[in-house]
Order: sequence, then C-alpha cells, then structure tokens
Amino acid sequence: MLSVDMEKIFDEAFCNVTKKLVNLELKKICGVKEESFFAEGYREAIETHGYLNAKIICWFSDGLFHYITDMMNGGTTPSEEEISLFLNEYINIACGYAVSKLNDMAGHSSRLSIPYFFKGLEKMGEKWEIYGGKSLLYHTEVGKLYILVKYSFQNE
Repeated sequence: MLSVDMEKIFDEAFCNVTKKLVNLELKKICGVKEESFFAEGYREAIETHGYLNAKIICWFSDGLFHYITDMMNGGTTPSEEEISLFLNEYINIACGYAVSKLNDMAGHSSRLSIPYFFKGLEKMGEKWEIYGGKSLLYHTEVGKLYILVKYSFQNE
C-alpha cells in the first residue's frame, strides 16, 4: 500500500496551479468549521478511477469563482455558456497535477472523470455525498476555496 500525505499533495497542486494560472496565492486556513464555507457560491466535483479512487469537491466563493474564470479568459468575463468551462479546466489542471504525482509515486495509473459544475445551492445528488475525507480550506484576497477529498486505493 502506498503511504502518502494526500492533504500535502492536493495542497501543493492547488496552490501551485492557482499561482501559475491566475497569479493568486491560496492561504491555508486552520481551525475553521467547514460548514461555515457552504453558502451560495459555485462547486465543482470530479472523480478519479484506477489505482486511486477518489471524489473531490471544490467550493468557490462568488468572488474567487469570478476572479479565476475572468483571469483564465484573459481578464474578461466569459459568456454565460462558457463560464463553467473555465472552472472545469482549472479543476482538471489542479486535480491532474495531484493525480499525476500520485501515479508517479505509486507506479500505477488513475484517471480523472469529466468535472461537474454546480451553481449556487443546486443539489449535487447522492453520488457526491462525502462523509469524512481530507479537507483543505483557503482564503485569498478575492474569496474562499474549500476542497474535500475522499479516497481509497485499489488494494485497500
């Protein structure tokens, strides 16, 4: 069984990708209840399959969501039809970074699913109910990000 610090791998992935893609520093928050993060905002959900089986849910405050999508679109707000595509791409890159590192460490492969975008308080459905897992909470000068990762390895 692979011994990894999933929190560290996902922390590094999201911090590095956010800095490189949109020139924004994620500052980790400790000692805050996750429930305080759930309000209106935007959520992305993605899975991995293979050696690593995981569900990853990211909640973005309104300000952070718009900052990321605008910056990824060259500094202008994307059209309503395109806006979720930019956040999907951000999630693909950040989670791909983490999964690639895990694949290299394990010598096995896992792959990402297509990300799912949820606006406001739209219900995510039972598929995305996660109990337990690793939580990462961040604040930035433009908003907040909450990441929840629930995982298992194929041989567990």
